[in-house]
Amino acid sequence: MVDRVLGQLSLADGLAVWDETIFDLIAKELDWEPISKLLGPRSSSGPGSASYPAMLLVRCLLLGVWHGLSDPALEAQIRDRLSFRRFVGFSLSDRTPDHSTLWRFRDELTRERLIDKVFEEINRQLETKGLIVKRGTLVDASFMQSPGRPPKQPKKGHHGPVKPSADKDARWGKKGKKSTFGNKMHIGVDQGHTLIRRVEVSDASVTDTEPADRLICGDEKAVYGDQAYYTHARHDRLAEAKDRLMRRPNKHHPELPPRDKLRNRLISKVRAAVERPFAVFKERYGMRRMRFFNLATNRTQCMLAACAYNLRTMIGVLYPPKERRA
Repeated sequence: MVDRVLGQLSLADGLAVWDETIFDLIAKELDWEPISKLLGPRSSSGPGSASYPAMLLVRCLLLGVWHGLSDPALEAQIRDRLSFRRFVGFSLSDRTPDHSTLWRFRDELTRERLIDKVFEEINRQLETKGLIVKRGTLVDASFMQSPGRPPKQPKKGHHGPVKPSADKDARWGKKGKKSTFGNKMHIGVDQGHTLIRRVEVSDASVTDTEPADRLICGDEKAVYGDQAYYTHARHDRLAEAKDRLMRRPNKHHPELPPRDKLRNRLISKVRAAVERPFAVFKERYGMRRMRFFNLATNRTQCMLAACAYNLRTMIGVLYPPKERRA
């Protein structure tokens, strides 16, 4: 059994008229061959139906992220939209994958952590293009609601078992007075173009500071973060990078001195750029609420979102909107 041979153009493909889209620019700017080699063949030896190549399915899932589509909706759009077919690599006569194929492939990415290799290769190419400048890393985290209901609270006087949530990996997290049941996405973002360099996904109960050291790449000149990230130990570990973590009051110094207040305001203006990826995830990619009922698959979806965001940002830098219209 071998991978399917797809993308062989017919006369109908040659007659199709189309305008260049942002997806065509992404397909042109990214070298997909190294990613294809990292993913390897999906088909095993022996008889059976040919499988869709992994690289084509990765492109399908990226389209799903960019448009906030469920797998059934993505199946329909790939089948019907010429721009989707062209980006993925399907000719007009090729049979496109169904939603169960997309679901199983996402499980493959999750089970073997292949999505990490895709993310790293995309970032390697972005760095080669000079888009990751390493002037500073901005760290932050944001809640993502669970698709399942929280555990049902027992009524007064109830002594039986509490009805659990369908999402057994989700937990309660609190920011200010607002509580969220779900997961939390932690990112380390390059200061230059807000490209995402590191991603961690946890349940919502994990504090921002716990995975913070894994968001620091080690080659940046400074690290920016809000008050949740400052500790004396982290300050000492940042010997090679400037500490741009906002200071916070404590029981010994309940009021920050004016110098630290000014410093915090200046840092806040820089670190505010880290909010942009989260705004894109929630407003454009439909990620206010996670789609899956386990942390591992939700992590894969977050990694796909980081890949999708970085690729769109790449085009925004290399092809400014004014130049694309020209």
